[in-house]
Amino acid sequence: MVYLLNTEISEHKKTEVAIQQIFGIGKNKSVQICKQIGLTKNSSIKSLSNETKTKLIQYIEKNIENGEDLRQRLTQIKEHKIKIKCYKGQRSKFKLPRRGQRTHTNAKTTKKL
Repeated sequence: MVYLLNTEISEHKKTEVAIQQIFGIGKNKSVQICKQIGLTKNSSIKSLSNETKTKLIQYIEKNIENGEDLRQRLTQIKEHKIKIKCYKGQRSKFKLPRRGQRTHTNAKTTKKL
């Protein structure tokens, strides 16, 4: 296991897939990061040198919001929506679906609580 940006990453996975374990990085961003740094699709985390690992970490920290910072930002947005009493805020306050899902049959368990 390799420890990058407060996340344990498996050494045997390919770099594009392994980077996706970091909170805030999905498939498209991982492909973009690998292209920017110059990593091949078949390279694994285990085969990377220390220089490329530091280059990878620096690029992610500089250009992409991830990890705890992103989690805090998302919770602040949610709290702000609850505070201003918008529709999404009220729905999340009562733990109901907030994106237009059906509540008549599907969300009965959250509706009861």
